Order: sequence, then C-alpha cells, then structure tokens
Amino acid sequence: MKRAKVLLLEINEITWNLIDPLIAQGKLPNFAFLKNEGTWAAPTSVDLPPQLDPWITWTTVYTGRPQAAHNVYFLEQPPSSIKARRIWEYCHEKGLSVGVYSSLCSWPPQAVKGFYVPDTFAPDTQTFPATLEPIQDLNLTYTRSVRLPKDKDGLLEKLKLGSKLFKLGLKPQTAARIVNQLVREKKNPEVRWQRVALQPFINFDFFSSLYRQHQPEFATFHTNHVAHYQHTYWKPMQPEAFPQETSPEEIRIYGDAIEHGYRTTDELLGRVLKLIDQDTTLVIASSMGQKPFITELKKGRRIKQLRSLDRLMEILEVTDQARALATMSDQFNIYAEEKSVADFITTALRTAYIDTPGRPMFSVETFEESITATLKSYDEVNENSRCYFPYLNEKDSYLYEDLVHNTGLVKSGCHDPQGMMILYGRGIKRGGHLGDCNNLDIAPTLLTLLGLPIPAVMEGRVLNEAFLTEVVPQQVQKMGMAN
Repeated sequence: MKRAKVLLLEINEITWNLIDPLIAQGKLPNFAFLKNEGTWAAPTSVDLPPQLDPWITWTTVYTGRPQAAHNVYFLEQPPSSIKARRIWEYCHEKGLSVGVYSSLCSWPPQAVKGFYVPDTFAPDTQTFPATLEPIQDLNLTYTRSVRLPKDKDGLLEKLKLGSKLFKLGLKPQTAARIVNQLVREKKNPEVRWQRVALQPFINFDFFSSLYRQHQPEFATFHTNHVAHYQHTYWKPMQPEAFPQETSPEEIRIYGDAIEHGYRTTDELLGRVLKLIDQDTTLVIASSMGQKPFITELKKGRRIKQLRSLDRLMEILEVTDQARALATMSDQFNIYAEEKSVADFITTALRTAYIDTPGRPMFSVETFEESITATLKSYDEVNENSRCYFPYLNEKDSYLYEDLVHNTGLVKSGCHDPQGMMILYGRGIKRGGHLGDCNNLDIAPTLLTLLGLPIPAVMEGRVLNEAFLTEVVPQQVQKMGMAN
C-alpha cells in the first residue's frame, strides 16, 4: 500500500449507541456521510474495569499494547514511567512530520518535525514550538479552571492573550461565537452548560492553522466535550434508566445536552473534511464508550471538588515537600519529593473521614511516589458535616463545605468497553464494516497506512478488511524493537 497521511480525530467516549439513532433522525449528516463512504467498526477495549479509564485506553490505542505493558495507571503520572512508545514517536523516529494536539498523557512536548500541544491535564503550559504556549494558557485556565494570580487575570492580560490567540489562528467567527454564548448566558444562565462545546471549535482553529502550515504526515486532535456531557447529563436525557427521580426542570434544561455534544461534533467533522486532502486517511475513534451510571445513592453521585489544593497541602503540612495537580473535578494528584513523604500523605488521606470513621473522605491509589485521590460521595453529608484527619491530629476538624465545593452536577454516565471508529479516505473501502476488533488493533493499522513497519511488541492486528487493496504479509513484517 502506498503511504498515506493519517489524521487521527479522537472524540473521547462517543458511542454508536447514541450516534446511530441521531443519524436515523437526520441530525448527524457528516457522521452519516463518513459511515456510508468509509469503513466503520466498534472496537472493544482490552482494558476492563477497574482499568477502564481514558488515559489508559487511549494509551493502549497509541501504543498497540495493553496496560500491563505501557504502564499507565492515572492521569499525568511521571512521563518516565510510561513504558511504551506512542504512534507519533514511531513516526518521528522514522523521519515523518508529526502534529500532536491534546492527545492524553502526551506531556511533556517533544521536539518533532511539526507541532506538539500536550493535553489539557498537563502540569504547565509547555508546547513545541514554545510560540504555541498561549494556547495552553487558554486551555489550562478555562478548560481546567486553573486559578490565575491577580496580575494575570485582569482585562489587560486577557486582551494580550486574545491578541496572541488571533495570531495563532483563532477565527473572528469563533470569537463571535464565544461572545454570543456569554451574552446568552447573561440573559439566561440556564444555557451555561453549552459553553463546554466551544472548546473543540476554539482548539480546532489553532489545529487547522498548524495543520495547513506543517502538513504533518501523522496528526492527532483530541476533544473531551462529548464525554463531559455524557458523564453529567445522561439522566435528564434518559430518566427512565435511573432509580433516582429526575425533575421536569432537569429534563427541560439538560435533556438535549448530550445531543448538543454530538451535533457540535458533527459540525466539527464537516470542518475536518474541508481540511484534509485526497492523500489523507481520516480516522475518527473513541478508545471506549459510555453507558448510564446507576448508583444506589438516593441523591446520585454528586460531583464535587476541593476548593483549594493549596489549603489541603497546608492541612497535611507538606507544602514544601510535594506538589498537587487537579485532574478531573473530583480527582487530583499529589507528587511527593520522597517516598517517606508519599507514604505519610497516603496514610493521612486514607484515614481522613467525614463525620464518622466509617465514611472515608477519599479513595486513594498510589504509583511510586505519586498519589491519586478522589473525593467520595455520601447521601448523609450535609452543611454541618465535618472532615477529620486523625493521622495528623485527632482533635482538629474542618467544616466540609469550607473544603469541598458542590458543583451541582451529578454523575450519570460511566465508561463502557465498546468504542467506535470510522476510517475514511485514501486506501479505505466504501461502505465497509469491520467485525470483531479491539483498541490494540488501531496502532498497527495506522502504521500500515503510514507505510511504517509494525514493532514486534505490538499485540494487535492490522485491520486489512478496511483497505481497498489487502496488504500482503511481506508488507507488514514486524520489526524487532525493545518497546
């Protein structure tokens, strides 16, 4: 097969179970076009609960190796602990031009022939080249809600950032879309949830500008907005699936939120189709899907977050011995400088409780000197609840509401092993469908499209059924490589 350029469009956690009904209703014309004109599949994740998390399943996609081999366990674990090379690293080593944009666990940026913007969970704003750092200033501030110091959060600083972003490719029509959303929110706060769907359009402006400039032979673009909507608003979309009552108000305000996420994705696909050329194979994929999240909690699993990680570090008295990084709303990482400090923090968090020792405040996982903690949810917690850290001091306690912010959101979507994939363009069959396959198969298939040999360590297979001309075995000889 003659080498194609490949663009991997990563739409986190989308599922055919929601795409197909919306196609049938005529609401996703670009999805319908790509499914009819390309080859589609529903790859199953080989990473299963409790390892069914996007940072794990996407790394499996990128490496063609399962978690036991690539060694990713949590968001933003130390990069040196990732034990397998990603597709873009193989491409770079073979001299191909590369563009990486927001793929998970991609920090720190690498000096590639092209561009490299790490994911929005990165601990800092580093990019390659460094001139792209304003993009991460924007993403880390408004996607991750990273608090800015006062001298960086004034009108003048925002205007300066805006000027840099226009130079990097932000389009006037996207800026107008942002302004329109903010005006609508002021008139009607109920539409604030739609703000999340601005993120992929803002970032695609930057990506498309970089893509046209560098014409990378392999590129990625990742967006998480649909996954956010599914995690948060599945219950008002499908109230009959949940034991908890759903109010008419929830259904009225949020009932179409997930559909909104898919329709904005369809609009994004239209822009992608205008970007690529006839020598490009477009691959749209999710590393897994989602389904309804059912819990016996009477109020559901409320999504909360610590008001201040700095305050927690002060309580633990480790401010100068460890650093904390917010990842998701109810989850954060702590990186200790020494093992003894990590052990101390781990024990302190595991023994912390709300009101009674039988109600732990956190679930805690560790990896080397890194700690991942997630806030736990209980029906019994109220405005008078108090938090105790007995490993530090049996007598001290803190008002729960002083430490924890209730976002007002309830988790109602959870991870499902079945993902989705469409291959379209150069070398791909029209109207094809792939049977059994999994997320290990994506990397060797993309490398074959790129005309690169497949490392012997990759465990998936080449999805030959998607190709117009089947690749003969001699063309996919695996090369012996360490990782």
